[in-house]
Amino acid sequence: MQMAIDTPLALFLNGSNRIFWGYLAASAVIAVIWLLIQGQKISLTTLKGYWLSDDAKLDYRYFLVNWVFKVIFILPVLLSANTVALWTLNALKTLSEPLFLSWYYHDIIVVYTLCLFLLGDLSRYWLHRWMHTNPWLWKFHQVHHSAESLNPLTFYRLHPVEIMLFALRNALVAGVVTGCFIFCFGARLNLYSVLGGNIFIVILFSFTGNLRHSHIRLGYGRWLERLLISPAQHQVHHQQRNIHKNLGSVLALWDWIFGTLRLSKDVPSEQKFGLGRGKREKFDGIRKIIFQPFFEIYKTIRRN
Repeated sequence: MQMAIDTPLALFLNGSNRIFWGYLAASAVIAVIWLLIQGQKISLTTLKGYWLSDDAKLDYRYFLVNWVFKVIFILPVLLSANTVALWTLNALKTLSEPLFLSWYYHDIIVVYTLCLFLLGDLSRYWLHRWMHTNPWLWKFHQVHHSAESLNPLTFYRLHPVEIMLFALRNALVAGVVTGCFIFCFGARLNLYSVLGGNIFIVILFSFTGNLRHSHIRLGYGRWLERLLISPAQHQVHHQQRNIHKNLGSVLALWDWIFGTLRLSKDVPSEQKFGLGRGKREKFDGIRKIIFQPFFEIYKTIRRN
């Protein structure tokens, strides 16, 4: 479970990644069907304006720069989940001998996979919420919200500081869970997976995950949107007036429990994406994306 960096092309060929070509194709089919149901016309001009917008072009360039930055600067300094698992196991051994519970192997895999999914999703919610509520971290997270036109690669428009925080979160959660399971059951661990990814995440993301960063307002209905984040709900999250709502990654359950839920039916679709008038220009280039948050922090410190 060590963090691995695929090549940019491999991200489109690996089923554990959300921009796997099969998921993109499925999302495109769903988008066309949804637009036809809504009675909207699909024109070449509209598609060109969507895929070749200034925001889209920036996302394409930054996607490649981001990959290079991960390989050169982030990956070499990060903790791995294996290291954290070993630390966790050794810490537990100071308290007691390993338990080696006699569960069926099938049950161990099911519970291990489910725990990684639930605790991973809960930790993503709280880190995402912290990125919104902490004034220093918000300066970095603004990079993601600066887009006024969304496409699947907008998912990767994240400041390197945020990428590192989420990678550390993943290593800590996966490592602690794995260490606890090895302590309880021994090293008989594996994941139920589809195309190389956690089965729960792959199933939930395979069809509509890429529609979250799009203009296809597909909702799940009032009942289901209290459990799962729909594409429409994540688009609500990118709207200027609801930017601190719908912070969940896969499950809307955490937003429901902790008071940040906003159902898509309750929000007009015409509200604009982004940070507001005049703020997109702060992040309209790769150098600005990387350095503007530090400049804003410096100005804040100077004022104080």
